[in-house]
Amino acid sequence: MKKIKAVFTLATAIFLTAGCSLEDTDEIIEKAVEAQENLESYYAEVSSSFNFKGENNENENESSTYKEWNVKPDKYRTEMEEGYLHISNGKESWSYDPHENTVTVFETSEELAEETPSEGEIIREILTEMLDSTDVTVMGKETIAGRSTIHLALASKEGEEEDFLGEVNYDIWVDEETYMPLKMMWISDEFSSSVEYTHIEYNIDIDETLFQFDIPEDAEVLTIDDFMPESLTLEELKEAAPFSIPELEGIPQNFEFEEATYFEDMDMATIHYIDGTDYLMISLTTDKTEMLEESEPVSTEDFEGHYMNMFDMHFLFWSQDEVYIELMASGEEMNKDSLLEIGAVLQ
Repeated sequence: MKKIKAVFTLATAIFLTAGCSLEDTDEIIEKAVEAQENLESYYAEVSSSFNFKGENNENENESSTYKEWNVKPDKYRTEMEEGYLHISNGKESWSYDPHENTVTVFETSEELAEETPSEGEIIREILTEMLDSTDVTVMGKETIAGRSTIHLALASKEGEEEDFLGEVNYDIWVDEETYMPLKMMWISDEFSSSVEYTHIEYNIDIDETLFQFDIPEDAEVLTIDDFMPESLTLEELKEAAPFSIPELEGIPQNFEFEEATYFEDMDMATIHYIDGTDYLMISLTTDKTEMLEESEPVSTEDFEGHYMNMFDMHFLFWSQDEVYIELMASGEEMNKDSLLEIGAVLQ
């Protein structure tokens, strides 16, 4: 949740008042963090829309509205359309689906809370990457939700297209006083999306009972464990999966097997390896993988597939006997050539 809120706050980094220029990156980031810290609470009404190209290249539209209450550091309530609820009191959170009459309960681990970076740290990390990777244009001032905002347009710098925005046009409208983004739009050839605050009140007293939830007596109670697949050995995975699992001699010796999983509903198997903080995962599925435009065809004497690099992650895709395979890896020693070597052995 902290990372989500930080992403919505990243626009504050480019605020151009108080004598702050785009070259003053350290000052910009500090002003963004300070503005976020000054927001103790808010109530908002929000509308969102999503337009994308569906089957037969026809446009499909989805839209929704919701209300949200937020009190720092970690209390929130979101009321979605048709009665869906997401609530947290800082120690426990609930997601309620009134149609299925299910409640998913999440406990907040004190150890995890201590290890989670603060919002300020997350904001600094996101903003540093954004300022290094994008060009920002001030489009003017507009009124959003009754508030004066500055309209900013972000575009990836030449040569940085794959690192931050990709092939997406991103516009944000930043509250002049609070630095909070009150409208965001993403537009690409394949989709467009927008989130707009239609009403907002800052730093208000909010009834604490809004952050509590009484579970209906007849509701089915779920926990995160109900959504997690069973951890399997490689031998158990071979028995569970209806398709053949390739021999894994090509995995670099420095990577140790961590676990395997099989998702029956998706007919997908995953095999996980780790080497310290480096990561390697193989996924196999009978569901055809659609190649993204950012991927590039690659072929060697022993291999043919598609490769893509995004956010320091390397991806290699190929098919074999009606099974679609994806190899994903992170780490300083991992690159396109190393993935091609692994893929050639696995196929």
